[in-house]
Amino acid sequence: MVKHKTFISYHHKNEQEEKDQIVNLFSGEDFIDSSVHDGDIDTDLSEESIMRIIRDDYLKDSTVTLVIIGEETAKRAFINSEIQASLWGSNPNGLLAVVTDELYNKIFSEGICSGLNCNHNVRVPQNHSYYLPELVYKNRDINRNEDFDSSPCHHNDYKVYCGLTSFSTFMEDSDQYINAAFDKRDELNYKIAKKLSSNTPKIQRNSLSSLSDSLFR
Repeated sequence: MVKHKTFISYHHKNEQEEKDQIVNLFSGEDFIDSSVHDGDIDTDLSEESIMRIIRDDYLKDSTVTLVIIGEETAKRAFINSEIQASLWGSNPNGLLAVVTDELYNKIFSEGICSGLNCNHNVRVPQNHSYYLPELVYKNRDINRNEDFDSSPCHHNDYKVYCGLTSFSTFMEDSDQYINAAFDKRDELNYKIAKKLSSNTPKIQRNSLSSLSDSLFR
């Protein structure tokens, strides 16, 4: 059973089925399903105010944020702001990306590590910056791990703040992934990326906040 309160951030139009399977599998007891919807938050508020509202009213007592990632997730303003609020302040949530099975094979392909004197067959990430929400992408950067003087040629997810796995793999052992995300909050010496870029869709009228997102959330 999942031991840490987990907030689920997802695109309602496209990934509702995956979200329902996760909640149903665990009877919903440890998952918080209270996503931000269009009109819930005044888009003219300051970034600080929006982050506080999301943390207090939606994330509540969660300690891990699970982002279900599909083809269009990175473009969704509400999801980007939910992730940012999850990481906001001095007590950030653990962060976990669960990629739909259909998308996972587009993000990862079989390849050979190109590192010097390294011949390991590894799953090489592709298209991360296109498919992954900005703060998921940035918090998978090994260069933010302050225990490394230089970037290793490849690494596992225990060395970056945001773990990533496929939906089917997550469903086989959800505890492992959620516990790892929780533990990284205190155990990983990692410079967490917490702020969205100005051109990333988010909940603010004066940003490139998505009108299309409000139509399809």
